[in-house]
Order: sequence, then C-alpha cells, then structure tokens
Amino acid sequence: MLAGAAGVAVAGCLDDGTGEPDADGADGTDELTDDGSAGPPFEIATIDAPGSEAGTTTVPREGTVFLVNFTRTACPTSEGMVSTIRDARDRLAETDELDDGAVSVEFLSVTDPTRGLDPTDEELASWWDEHDGDWPIGVDGDGVMNRHYDVSGFPTTVAIDGAGTVHWRSSRGTAASNVVTGVREAVEAETAGGADDESNGGPDEPNTGDVEDDGSADADSGGDTT
Repeated sequence: MLAGAAGVAVAGCLDDGTGEPDADGADGTDELTDDGSAGPPFEIATIDAPGSEAGTTTVPREGTVFLVNFTRTACPTSEGMVSTIRDARDRLAETDELDDGAVSVEFLSVTDPTRGLDPTDEELASWWDEHDGDWPIGVDGDGVMNRHYDVSGFPTTVAIDGAGTVHWRSSRGTAASNVVTGVREAVEAETAGGADDESNGGPDEPNTGDVEDDGSADADSGGDTT
C-alpha cells in the first residue's frame, strides 16, 4: 500500500509523456511569436492567490531577473520547494538584494496544464494558500515556456536574466542557499549586460546531496536544510 502511494506521488512530479493534444487541440509543437520564433518573451496569466494578482506578466523583461519555478500540484517535491523559495526570497530581502536600483528580482511559479494536471484557478489558489506561497503564480496555458526551458519533470527552477538566458537551474528540490546563489549569478550577469548568446538550458546546480520528497536537502549534504 505504501509503495503504491509513493509511486503515485512520484508520478505526480513527472512529465506524463503522452504526447497527446492539449485541451485546445495543440499537438505539442511550439507556437510561434511575432518574429517567427518559439522563444521569449512569454505572456503568463497570473491568478488571484496569496501574493499574486489576476492578470498577466511578461517573462523575461529587461532589467529584471526572474526566479521561475515550474511547479505542479500533487507533487510532494514541488510542494516542498515552495517553502524553500520563500526562505531564499526572505534572505535576499534581508540583504536588500531584491532591487538595487538597476536590477530587480521577481519570483514566479508556473504550472503547465498541457501535461496531465489542469486545476481550476480556484483549485490552484487553494493549493498555493495551503503551501504558504506568497508571490505571483501563473499558468503557462499552451506549455510554450515549459517547452522552451526543457522542463521534463517537476519542480524545475531557473534563474534567468533580462534576455531570458538561464544562469542557474535545478531539476529537483534544492536548498535555499542554492537558490540564493542562482539568483545572484543571474543578477551579476544582468548587471554586466547579460550573456551574448541566449540559452534555454544552463548547467544544473552541483549535486550537494540527496534530496527528500518534500524538496529539502538531506541533513548530511552540508547545505542548508530549509
């Protein structure tokens, strides 16, 4: 019984891999932007939830570093990552690093309804409240941003500069200190004018230890265990 429950939890964090059309009939291919590419900027519809207002936000934006958390309900690691990101944001706020007058830092969590789970806005807001999220959360309605950043499992978290270049990436749960480091790397790049070549990849963070299903680093990893 326990093994079955664990299997369901793990499955909730993985790409469903069906390749089936989404609710709008899309076949999984990227939609093109005005210039004929499938790249940024992306318009993400945000919902009414704690720390989040109904509307849209544009990613990326010049002069702004985004910490984008690709998340999924019914995924224990995604749920644990919410508190990790909150701790990281609090640390950056304490040292006045969220806005230095030249570069601002914004946090955004994003769901992708094209791959199996499609909660209503009300259900997503309830999940967000339950797990103490308090920054904007939105929906990548056609999954284009998820595909652009090669999101194959949840949570995936990236720190991007104003051009959308990835400077830090974690494809699992991680420690708050690693998130802080990733944001600082992206801020440094944006301050210096960004990277010459855009990338949707970027290296995964160094493996600092085992990660539990709740998204926290193992106590023996030597990193923060928030």
